[in-house]
Amino acid sequence: MCAITSLKRRGKPQSAGDPTVGTEGDLTNVLQSLQLTVSHLLPYLLSKEEMATRGYVVDIPEGPGGDKPNEEGGVIKCHRCQLPRKVLHVDGAGVCVYHWGRIRPTKKAGGKKVGRYTCCSALPIPGRGCVRGPHVFRESNPADLHKRHAFTYTRPPDSSRPVKTLGVAALDCEMIYTTGGLSVARVSVVGVDGRAVFDEYVKMDEGVHVIDFNTRFSGITPAIYSRFALRPLVEIRRSLDELISSETILVGHSLEHDLKSLRMIHLRNVDTAVVFRRPTGPQYGTALRDLVTEYLGRAIQTGSAKVGHSSLEDSVATFDLLKWHIINQPSPSPAAFIAASASASTSQF
Repeated sequence: MCAITSLKRRGKPQSAGDPTVGTEGDLTNVLQSLQLTVSHLLPYLLSKEEMATRGYVVDIPEGPGGDKPNEEGGVIKCHRCQLPRKVLHVDGAGVCVYHWGRIRPTKKAGGKKVGRYTCCSALPIPGRGCVRGPHVFRESNPADLHKRHAFTYTRPPDSSRPVKTLGVAALDCEMIYTTGGLSVARVSVVGVDGRAVFDEYVKMDEGVHVIDFNTRFSGITPAIYSRFALRPLVEIRRSLDELISSETILVGHSLEHDLKSLRMIHLRNVDTAVVFRRPTGPQYGTALRDLVTEYLGRAIQTGSAKVGHSSLEDSVATFDLLKWHIINQPSPSPAAFIAASASASTSQF
């Protein structure tokens, strides 16, 4: 009971001897004892209007879709330097000087805030950067994405399927830069027990070439991709249809980006970026790794530029954050936690 009642926001440990470090095992045990169900998550579902406001694609854009999968040779604004550049795959992509971090406000002496890049603390000066790489582009407009690869809805439940689709699942994707924009290259789906039920790399559509594996963030290297990316997105989506129906509740962090990359229109979503949004503050959401450190007292996404992130690790983290929120918002009594755990043990769906 002591562990349960102490599941409050945890400060970032400053050292191995920090008082918060010793309770991590208690926190892990409590989170593992709660298996999320549909009934737990119904209050967190986004409405269609909320999804549209946050950039989710909720209707299939006009047009056939997939009619322009490749932008090779075209001129488009580089996502890194923000200058118009010709789209060429890696051998001729040119050299872009850029900052891989984001601009965040930091306090100067005297209390005045000034924007600096999170990667190197540099001031935002045009034409400057701390790293070099190829020019790349990304698109967010649904109509543009639809031209690259068509959007489709998740399918309704089908009792004739040999395997029942999941009631609840966490979804996370890793993306790489290609001549078709920022493209999905790895898809991970985790069940409510925290185990992976799907984890595959995605082969690019015919004629689309990789420009940058974005390893710092994707965790995907050329060697990994060449060995494991065997099936294109259309085949990956068929496999996902066996696990995810239109009734499945999907959980993720800023899930609109993952669904866009999969060209998946799904209307039953729980987004931890919304659940843990700040009532005031900057318009960008809190990063998943920061929420996990703040609320769960552990570190994720700790890989170097050569290792990157793990979509499996991120999927599990979103489940654990939701469990924390269910247990603590509003701060429940131990009896409330026991009731939630009892409900979780009776059904996965």
